Amino acid sequence: MVDKGYAAIKFDLDVPNPHTRDVSGPEYPYRWWHQPYNRTISSRERDFMEALVAATREAVSPDLMLAMDCHWKYNVDDALKLARALEGYDLLWLEDPVPPENVDALAKVSSGTSISICTGENLYRKHGYRELIEKQAADIVSPDVPKMGGLLEAKKVADQADTYFIPIAPHNVASPIGTVAAAHVCAAMSNFLVMEFHAMEVEWWDDLVEGGPVISDGFIRLTEDPGHGLELNEDVARTHLKSGTTFFGER
Repeated sequence: MVDKGYAAIKFDLDVPNPHTRDVSGPEYPYRWWHQPYNRTISSRERDFMEALVAATREAVSPDLMLAMDCHWKYNVDDALKLARALEGYDLLWLEDPVPPENVDALAKVSSGTSISICTGENLYRKHGYRELIEKQAADIVSPDVPKMGGLLEAKKVADQADTYFIPIAPHNVASPIGTVAAAHVCAAMSNFLVMEFHAMEVEWWDDLVEGGPVISDGFIRLTEDPGHGLELNEDVARTHLKSGTTFFGER
């Protein structure tokens, strides 16, 4: 990703760990979506996670923005211990260290570490972000633009966050069209930081639109064409339809 020109990268910290004991049962193979039984991180597990961060930071430029994701897995105390262990690696953020239901719990983590805490991809509409922003429970807010309510609603959340000087870093798992549409609204945010790109392994992602890749050297360069400025490649879209679905309702 560095060679491709990206200025920021993100990795998962809740990857298979040889020291993990807190799982829902020994019969279950590791999957990132499995929730832990009591959300603990053992000392050995934390050391392993720190080693992953250290190895990643060593492998990339010190100038590269490096973020880590925990997928809401851990309790407040262990999330704080993890965050403090990672403070020397100049992380862009630590994402979703605790479950999302309790804003005050997240605020305790945010106030207890120098690492920026990021969250927000599973909140909806501007009202869903109000408590998070007003309590300043996160240092960076990450709305998923098409999922949380759309372009205008995302801009409203960004404006609200900007009154607290909180940056916006949208979560993004969209197609090229959804990604560029989100990039247009990001260009109108004075507090925009970075936007996630989640399809590096999808070989045909760029081919979904005419005219070449929308991401070049790690950046999206917006045009002044009408709307999002893209044209869907219908042949590619039809080829990769999910089994059992139709192309825009065709029969």
